[in-house]
Amino acid sequence: MNMMDYIREQPDVFARALANRASLAAPFVELFRAVEPDRLYIVASGTSRNASATAAPFMSRVLGMDVTVSAPSRLYAVYGQRPLMIYVSQGGNSTNTIAAMERFAAIPSLAMTGDRGRICDLCQHYTAILCGPETVGPKTKGYTMTILGLYLLALETARAIGRLSEADYETYMSTLTAAGQAMAANVESTVAWQKVNDEAQRGLKVAYLVGKGQALRIAQEGALKLQETLLIPTAAFDFEEFLHGPTSSIKPDVAGFYLVPPEGDPDRRRMLDLMAYHRSVCPHVYTLGGPDAADPRDCTLQVTDQWYTQPFEYILPMQVVSAAVPAELGIENASFATFHKLDMLLNIKFKGADGETEYVQPGTH
Repeated sequence: MNMMDYIREQPDVFARALANRASLAAPFVELFRAVEPDRLYIVASGTSRNASATAAPFMSRVLGMDVTVSAPSRLYAVYGQRPLMIYVSQGGNSTNTIAAMERFAAIPSLAMTGDRGRICDLCQHYTAILCGPETVGPKTKGYTMTILGLYLLALETARAIGRLSEADYETYMSTLTAAGQAMAANVESTVAWQKVNDEAQRGLKVAYLVGKGQALRIAQEGALKLQETLLIPTAAFDFEEFLHGPTSSIKPDVAGFYLVPPEGDPDRRRMLDLMAYHRSVCPHVYTLGGPDAADPRDCTLQVTDQWYTQPFEYILPMQVVSAAVPAELGIENASFATFHKLDMLLNIKFKGADGETEYVQPGTH
């Protein structure tokens, strides 16, 4: 299996999660009813943290409560009269997440993993990220499926406690279903777009990613993907904040990926104007989700125009570039080799009894 295999698995695992949403969410619904929390914390690292940060605004809206996302190393205190924790880790063995769980062991919690790693031993409650492990290192289907999984926890809980009407629930589900059904075509159109731009993308030296609202959170994951696979400096910027200083660093070797807002957004035209300026300085500037244009650098996607489905649409171009370009350059295993070396030195992942990192434990896809 390689990154592209996992990217292409996303439509199927997306559909499977939707079909099994009630059983997936049942442990959280039960725990939520028992605790009646006034504050929800999601604790995760890396891609899991990016996915959690992307899901949090939707969860907050649906559940009507504050949802705080924190890296384990930055979780200094937990507030609220009745807090509830969700610990997210696709592999389930991040040592910093385990340390946070031990520190806040008295607080009710649920583990959410793609494979039953060590963190599941520390939680009484568990739900699966229905994607299985990814053995290549950089996560793709784990990102989208963590977001969808967290969405479903919120939707099923809000429905069960009477906060969400049946009509609103069905509207959300219909929109998510449409996003999932479009994913296979979006993957293939993105692959075609990448092939047209492959030569230029193999020469990328630095990349800025620009988004607004939900798209900024997606850009942060895209920046991580490009950084850990192409091995180049990257940065993600909020569109408006990008205008206040960082644009001055645009140079001929600074590429750009612009996650364009949908029609009707007041900043759509402004972002496209900024993108055009960036292209006048550097030719390696791409739009994602923008207009169906003749320029081959524009990656057109089928979108629902709902902000909460953008993660399942806008992330695909960054995932595909991260899978295809390193393979062309012969560096597709470089980041994983470095991570394994550092893990042996710094104990990033929980080790089994044999002393080896349990990157992938026996489980089903």
